Amino acid sequence: MNEFTHLRQRMDSFSPLGEEAWEDFVPRWSSFELSKGEFLIREGKTERYFYFVHEGVLRAFVRNGGQESVLGFSYEGDFSGAYDSFLDQAPSEWSIDALSSVRGLKISYENLMAMYDAYKSMERWGRVFNAKILIGIGRRQVEVRNFSAEDRFERLMKDSPHILQKVPQKYLASYLGMSPETFSRLRKVSLEKSKSMRT
Repeated sequence: MNEFTHLRQRMDSFSPLGEEAWEDFVPRWSSFELSKGEFLIREGKTERYFYFVHEGVLRAFVRNGGQESVLGFSYEGDFSGAYDSFLDQAPSEWSIDALSSVRGLKISYENLMAMYDAYKSMERWGRVFNAKILIGIGRRQVEVRNFSAEDRFERLMKDSPHILQKVPQKYLASYLGMSPETFSRLRKVSLEKSKSMRT
């Protein structure tokens, strides 16, 4: 599937735009590519684009006293970017880099705002998308503050079973707020449990 077919499928899963809006929308996007290790945005820079990931994996993280804390990941079919910086047009407090080669589409702040102003269907899409983001943030806060390490691991494996094939364990451990050793132990327990259920 090409990038724009993929983009439309994902956008329609939130709220459909309609043909007139879509025809205006498509020319406003441009392609982007990143090599593994390359930055989409660095802390302190202002985010000018809203991204759609067609292929690859991105990691969002903050640096604190020389340590990196992973905030989340974006995969094929995800929208990405430093949303707070993008919406406020202010310097970002976090960075995003590529964990693999990444290919996708991007749209500028000016073009996206113009679409919101021009089409009710696009404005509705934005409301639904932002609501999903807020729900995800709230859910994440509950997990971090109230779930045990084992519960956080099991939730991740349930929601994103493919993630172990895409993201190094050290970054998954950071995302879950645990040491790599704890993550490795929990993964071993999970694998043993799966084996016993199959026998």
